Amino acid sequence: MQKNKNLTPFYAISFSAFVVFAVASIFVFFHFYRQAIKENAQDTIIESVNREQSHFASTIESQYEYLEGLAAYLGESENLITEDSLQLVYSVAEKSSLSLIALIDKDGNAYYSNGSIRDLSEREYFQKSLAGSRSLSTPVVSKVDGSIRVVLSVPIYSDESVVGVLGGSYDIHALGDLLFNELYEGTGQFLIVTQEDGSVISQSGTKIFEIETDSSIFNMHKEYRTVTVSTEDGTEKYSVSNWKEDVQAGESHLLTMVSTEGTFYCFFESLDVSDWMLCYVVSADDAHASYSQFTFYETRLFQVLATGLLVLVLILLVVTFRKQRSLVHFAETDALTGINNKKTTEEYIKLWLADEACYGTQAFLMLDIDLFKHINDGYGHAIGDIVLSTVGNGLKEIFRESDIIGRLGGDEFGIFMKNSTPEAAVERAEMICQMVRSIKVDSAPTLSVSCSIGVALFPQHAKNFQNLYEKADKALYISKESGRDQYTLYDIRTME
Repeated sequence: MQKNKNLTPFYAISFSAFVVFAVASIFVFFHFYRQAIKENAQDTIIESVNREQSHFASTIESQYEYLEGLAAYLGESENLITEDSLQLVYSVAEKSSLSLIALIDKDGNAYYSNGSIRDLSEREYFQKSLAGSRSLSTPVVSKVDGSIRVVLSVPIYSDESVVGVLGGSYDIHALGDLLFNELYEGTGQFLIVTQEDGSVISQSGTKIFEIETDSSIFNMHKEYRTVTVSTEDGTEKYSVSNWKEDVQAGESHLLTMVSTEGTFYCFFESLDVSDWMLCYVVSADDAHASYSQFTFYETRLFQVLATGLLVLVLILLVVTFRKQRSLVHFAETDALTGINNKKTTEEYIKLWLADEACYGTQAFLMLDIDLFKHINDGYGHAIGDIVLSTVGNGLKEIFRESDIIGRLGGDEFGIFMKNSTPEAAVERAEMICQMVRSIKVDSAPTLSVSCSIGVALFPQHAKNFQNLYEKADKALYISKESGRDQYTLYDIRTME
């Protein structure tokens, strides 16, 4: 009995020490896990802003291309201002996303699609396009409906000479309403500002920054107790002068802004349109909300701790495993299609090429959806997302489980066939074309989808992944140049 009594303090101390260690470990684990949640939320914001920046720029580009196509047709007429030309402008304006289209002669007389005529000879955008360049006007608030509009203008050529200008009025605010409408259930705010002085051109979403249009976004800095910027070494304070310098230089940064209302993330990125910047602001609580389910597990773990060490350890192991698997899956998977993202796809391919099990022919297929921008523009991004998701699921059905399938970005996909043959690669390429052609969307019955594919082989065409990627991309380009809806196998003799 004496021996047992002497051991009791030892067991008690050991048990207490283990409990303290377990509790401390849980605290440490969740501290770093919360940090991971914060970093993932910030990465999501950055990726979303980059995606919307690309969407914004591509939308403006599509409007330019639309105007240039019409301008090319008008330039074929012997006389620019004719009844037929004006009637064409009127009919095109009714079907386009441009609110007004103006046919402008060399003297600056503008004939609008609503029937009005104005002198635009002094307008900067007219003079620039008359000199042979695309032009984008500064934003103007409409006196009719309060919308914020810009004028896109392109030159009209006839026999390589500029004979006039074609301009279109575009509602920037309407475009803005499409941005970020699905991110965090639309709880964020986005603003378009100028690089020169941070003046707000347009804003939509939840009003987090209490700032009026034409005011400077930099005025908001003083309303926050602290403003910090993420760096490689952690975070550091961020002054309003730093902000002005970075915006003027077109630099992008993620800011953490703390006020009495809470903590907010602010990320700004150059739009590559005029001298505009896209700024997105969202509450940190909303950004972290998608991870809120993990808080439940944390609370439950601490409750179980009170019932016994054994239950605590078991639950800790289970929850840790699940969370780590969820983080790995989140980091490797493209959220829309459920297949590998670009980074993971490239890493898996490079690892396989260095593996001893890699022998014989390896095939890399690169594909993208034909005229996908027109699908988004004509049917909406929701339909475009359905097409991408359907393609991702279709690829998983066509290829082996051992093959590497990934979304490389936008509407571009890559498939790596391990230990394959040229014949098998070509056969699968044809199956992909057939699968994509068969895509039907109930809410878009007139939608027709096709894809173009480039195929390259390792080691016949390339000795490493980078060269293999380039060869497949070149073959993909040939498919598109040859009329789309087809595949092309790289040929060293004709494509080098």
